[in-house]
Amino acid sequence: MNDSVPPPRKAGLPLRIMHWLMVLAIVSAWTFIYAKGLFDQGAPERAFLTSAHIFAGLGVLLLLLPRVAARLLSPLPAVTPSPPRWQSRLARLVHALLYVGMLLTPVLGILFVQTAGKDISFLGLTLPDFIGTHKSVSHGIREVHETLGLAMLYLVIAHAGAALYHHLFQRDDALKRML
Repeated sequence: MNDSVPPPRKAGLPLRIMHWLMVLAIVSAWTFIYAKGLFDQGAPERAFLTSAHIFAGLGVLLLLLPRVAARLLSPLPAVTPSPPRWQSRLARLVHALLYVGMLLTPVLGILFVQTAGKDISFLGLTLPDFIGTHKSVSHGIREVHETLGLAMLYLVIAHAGAALYHHLFQRDDALKRML
């Protein structure tokens, strides 16, 4: 008779790695942009934090394709025990919105910087100018980028809160799948 508890079912290692690298990149982007406000205009620290924010945002964009590939090649195991249907649907919606945000937020950041007439360098390479200088639309793109970034912050907090709720109160394996 085997009384051992089966090991928790986890997402594949590539997906878990991509998940946590994306968390690191997104949290870094937020940290850098909010920390920038601690310094006066023209301060070298402010310029550094702006560059670090752009670097982290480009990291999010570059991680997205391998993350999607890992998700397609290694689907998440079902949560055990199964949550109510409305929670599963809400989780799918939040995941979809997170993926859309992981694409649109950095793309809009690139467009905002380029329409302002500035170059973007990443790992010693300058990105091609996708849109050209259009200072009249730069502010609008910036507003959308910042609003979407804030929406992403709320979505990530909700996502992490839901994982903790599942772990602490529903006592299922939703969180353990990504650890």
